[in-house]
Amino acid sequence: MPLFSLRPNPCPNKQFRQLLGVGFGALMACAAAQADSLLIRNARIISGDHPQVQAPQDVLINQGRIQAIGRQLGSADRELDAHGQYLIPGLIDTHVHLDGVPGYAGSHPEDEPMLREARVQIPRSYAYFGFTTVLDLTGDAGFIAKWNAQALAPKAYFCAPVTIPNGYPLAWLDKNAQFQAAASRYMLFDPAQADVYPDGFPRQAHTPAAVVVQARRDGARCIKVFHETGFGRQRNLPTPSLALIRAVVAQAHQLGLPVYLHGNSQASYEFALQAGVDTLVHGMWHENKGGNQSAAQGGWARMAREILKAGIAVQPTVQVLYGEQEELNPDFFNDPKVVHAIPQSLARWYQGAAGQWMRKVLAEGIEGGAKNPAEQYETMKAAYQRPLGTVRQMTRQLLQAGVPLRFGSDTLSGPFYTQFPGVNGRWEMDRWLEMGISLPRLFTALTIENARALGLERTIGSVQVGAQADLLLLEQNPLQSVAAYDTIVLLILNGKAVDRQELSARGSKGAAQ
Repeated sequence: MPLFSLRPNPCPNKQFRQLLGVGFGALMACAAAQADSLLIRNARIISGDHPQVQAPQDVLINQGRIQAIGRQLGSADRELDAHGQYLIPGLIDTHVHLDGVPGYAGSHPEDEPMLREARVQIPRSYAYFGFTTVLDLTGDAGFIAKWNAQALAPKAYFCAPVTIPNGYPLAWLDKNAQFQAAASRYMLFDPAQADVYPDGFPRQAHTPAAVVVQARRDGARCIKVFHETGFGRQRNLPTPSLALIRAVVAQAHQLGLPVYLHGNSQASYEFALQAGVDTLVHGMWHENKGGNQSAAQGGWARMAREILKAGIAVQPTVQVLYGEQEELNPDFFNDPKVVHAIPQSLARWYQGAAGQWMRKVLAEGIEGGAKNPAEQYETMKAAYQRPLGTVRQMTRQLLQAGVPLRFGSDTLSGPFYTQFPGVNGRWEMDRWLEMGISLPRLFTALTIENARALGLERTIGSVQVGAQADLLLLEQNPLQSVAAYDTIVLLILNGKAVDRQELSARGSKGAAQ
């Protein structure tokens, strides 16, 4: 039995004659009302704003919107019988970085065919794992416009990254290049570094008020600021003053833009409380340097209550840490989910000498002389136990205090191919459950709560009349098992039905067989 059945025009011949008698315009209205329509019958709806399984109903989609929900809704251009499967809103990831290919930092002409294939697959990989909306936290208006022009891409929005010179993340650029990067349009003039700016730098265009106004004009839905002193080879980086960030927050809130703060330490959390930001985009991976972890935890419960009182939401982003340690996992490419995310040509490159550059860097830093890949992996996992223990403990404190948790995967985080788009978000779901977060809470975080964070709760995140038709049809109930998210059979992207297998990297040119 085919998934879709073509239906005749719902206006029967008698109606055609009657309408022709009234006028050709009325006939065209009848046809237009049914153009590009889809009717899903017998679906068990689970809506983000009502996370309970409803009795089977029909859903009529027309011109990219949900037009009606009920029984016996008539007909449409295309129909499918869901046979009692579960219809849910498309998933929303509010922490991604869309530009670039994970783990690739070079520029070699011979790699361009592989990179083109990867760039085509990346939006499909997000969709394959159910993500129909994403928020790029360091986005660029031009890139986002090109992304959204792709036929099978999740709808993307972006935050404007408000930075200071020599700070994170600009510290990884050349001293002069940081003033030429696209994001430099949102760079603040930092009085503490007044002498580092090039001659002619327009200070008045880089005040907190000016950069926020520019971000709003460019179409940003939020502002991202940073409190990061560095890691790896870049340490002791300057951070913006509290006064600067408070001024950014004040202007952003005046324009209706939420402020996200990058920070993953106890010091960053304290800074967020003082600055009045809206969301912390990382879990607490690190307690204060030199501090006693068990003693620090005594203050984490109090801090969690203060975060709740301040109205700050938190993205735990635990999978980022797992992704770093998985770079040394010799069996990573044997995971059955990976073949659906990463094209085979790119996977082969990752496993070759050129693609193993970050793995070599990590392996060289392992103490104790572990040489066997399996031993190196176990040593790396042991090294990550402390930050993983910290983020789990703090997330549980946040959960117990009732702090809003926002789902974000920090996909395409740095040079790690182990954090590939789509599948990285799926693995973040597993990390949430390991911390004791319930399936219903995970479901609402993936849907309506992230929609509210974007100010789009009337458009996405729920299955309701008038909402945008970004939907998933699942074989299993996501309120009973996280594995249900692996049983997606069909996606509706802006009203268009797409078989999930069409999105798999396995089906792309050169993909794994």
